[in-house]
Amino acid sequence: MKDFQLRNDTKLLFCSNPVEELRNLTKGKRVLFVYGGGSVKKNGCYEDVKTAVADSGGMLYDAANSSRERSVILTGIRMAKENQIEMVIGAGGASVMDCAKLIAFGVYHAEDFWDYVKGTKNPYGLDKLPLVLMPTYPSSGSEYGLGAVSADTPNDDFGTAYGIAADYAILVPKYSLSLGAEMTAYTGLVTLVQLSASILGDKNPVSYDAGISVIRNVLKAIKQLKKNPDDLDARGIILYGASISTSGRLGIGKEENYSYDIYEVEFIPEVLFGAAYRKSLTTLFPRFLKVMASYHEGDIRRYFEDAFGYEGDVAESADRMVNLFQDLGVDMYFDGDVDEEHIAQIPIDSVLKQEETIRMVKECMR
Repeated sequence: MKDFQLRNDTKLLFCSNPVEELRNLTKGKRVLFVYGGGSVKKNGCYEDVKTAVADSGGMLYDAANSSRERSVILTGIRMAKENQIEMVIGAGGASVMDCAKLIAFGVYHAEDFWDYVKGTKNPYGLDKLPLVLMPTYPSSGSEYGLGAVSADTPNDDFGTAYGIAADYAILVPKYSLSLGAEMTAYTGLVTLVQLSASILGDKNPVSYDAGISVIRNVLKAIKQLKKNPDDLDARGIILYGASISTSGRLGIGKEENYSYDIYEVEFIPEVLFGAAYRKSLTTLFPRFLKVMASYHEGDIRRYFEDAFGYEGDVAESADRMVNLFQDLGVDMYFDGDVDEEHIAQIPIDSVLKQEETIRMVKECMR
């Protein structure tokens, strides 16, 4: 095996009721609660956080309607400074958790915050506020990983600050019970894609086989939730799978990181069609594999066979994946027009040629 280093600075707590843990963590602190819309109030997360902070003698400040948009993050940083915030709790999906990470970090680094997002400066090990992340549904795994994405939409710019770890990640499967059938399917498939990106090209048999096992179990859980949406064990499998998908615990034998290009190209439908991360990632992934097979056919063929039992031609296996994802409950196509000039202006870093990227996107059009 090749040399590798493995470290994770986040303590992960998997629990059915987080109030006691939150009570201990927030004791007497001024807490900024970062969340998106009203879902945290429907699924019980808001009440859990509010109760815990009140019981601990702390003070809670709401940062609602949060997102990974640059302007929103800067507003959150100002709010944290003005209210002398001592801890940040982020609850929601990928966008909210990335926002919470960057607020906690940005309190100490507001002036050059965008340099870290663009990768010209490394945030690892630098000061930040204590940070607790609570995914209310399986998403990017931001709670247990080091990445934090931000977008400057007016300028078609984005980047990832890599090296910001939460102090605690709290996984509570019951929060995802409020999701509808389509969103439940998306959470599972996003997890499956992220796990796949972690292990494609992995030459370490231990981490590769572990990743394949998690993918198979996540796929079983997605199918189980289609039959029984109230199955908390299935929801827990997907939630934990999402957390480890981008944690660095898989893919430790990678010699090339080509599969991570999916995180670059998925930004294209977000810009072109206003697609959500979950829609963009899952819709593109089979077509991405089909195009990427020109460079890494052996790896991708092996992945399809090991994870899904698909044998033979990669293009045919990719088409079978499209049909599988659709059968599990998501729409695998975009509506609209492919603006080739606009695609050329979107800043992505990928081994794929521009004409390959355009062909990939066109395959996703209805």
